[in-house]
Amino acid sequence: MAARIRVGVMMGGASSEREISLASGKMVAEHLPRDRYEVVMLDTLALMAHNRKISPALRERAQRLLEKGGQVEALPARNDELPQSFQEQIRSAAAAAAPATEAITVAGGAARIDVAFLALHGPYGEDGTIQGMLDLLGVPYVGSGTLASALAMDKAMAKKVFAAEGIPVPAGTVVHRADFRLAPDAVAARAATAALPAVVKPARQGSSIGMSMVKEASGMRAALLEAFEYDSVALVEERLGGTEVTVGVIGNRELQALPLVEIVSKREFFDYRAKYDPGLSEEVCPARVSEEAARAAQDVALRAHRALGCRNLSRVDIMITPRGPVVLEVNTMPGMTVNSLLPKAAQAAGIPFGALLDRLVQLALEPED
Repeated sequence: MAARIRVGVMMGGASSEREISLASGKMVAEHLPRDRYEVVMLDTLALMAHNRKISPALRERAQRLLEKGGQVEALPARNDELPQSFQEQIRSAAAAAAPATEAITVAGGAARIDVAFLALHGPYGEDGTIQGMLDLLGVPYVGSGTLASALAMDKAMAKKVFAAEGIPVPAGTVVHRADFRLAPDAVAARAATAALPAVVKPARQGSSIGMSMVKEASGMRAALLEAFEYDSVALVEERLGGTEVTVGVIGNRELQALPLVEIVSKREFFDYRAKYDPGLSEEVCPARVSEEAARAAQDVALRAHRALGCRNLSRVDIMITPRGPVVLEVNTMPGMTVNSLLPKAAQAAGIPFGALLDRLVQLALEPED
């Protein structure tokens, strides 16, 4: 019998999406086929014990992780209203994860992983940083490479690439925190002129963290302040009307666009709570749009995936408007719980969750030539 492939599910980390990453990682670890893979859960926060860019509290947690392995997770207040079962899943994942330092050693040996399954979201995981480290160590991984990951994470830079490729994007502007500090009222007024009603969000965040809807110019300053809590760059975009959908893409050279998932939030928009509380949103797959609109959305999703140079998988968020599909953003490492959007689309395409995970690991192991 051939030796099983040792998979390190990298999860947790230091971003504001840490808790969601822990939930994704635990679900991936539980559903990877055990007859083919030896699975270990790894918290990448352990790599950052001396990183001065993260908070002292996170550095302390990283140090404890290095010393003791998994630990009890104190969840941020934004998780208080999420279902208790989801909160418990996050806590149990944190308690079970080993420090990532154990399995990505330079020396090698039995503990070293054969491939990494990245279940990381946000900065220090989805932005090319961990990808660059794994490239340096020669460890293959699920997901896009350093450049594509960095571009997709930075929504302002991704929009420039899309515009150059003729891919429709929302109108809007970029606001820098340094400029806002010098003249907050004037900068807010210019932003309101660029797009109103508007969506305001940090340029390099996910899970709708730091996002606000602005209906009137008087609300722009507060929305920018909220975005700057999470990033030094904010994106201000027109709020589009239409049907919000997401399109999963899987593959390397040969790409498959999955069935559309339509997103209907019971809140003002598809915010953090609506994303992770099943009672606050409806996700319809296949989406209730015409075949022509679905094909157009899939086509633009494939174009966006290729434009950034993505690999293995992506999830492209799109608004189907009267003028056609408009790309909102590309997620290179989308949520990976059974009920997440990409796995739900894969299920509709006849790909069960375990088979999807298996396929992604095999795609990661394919040569890039």
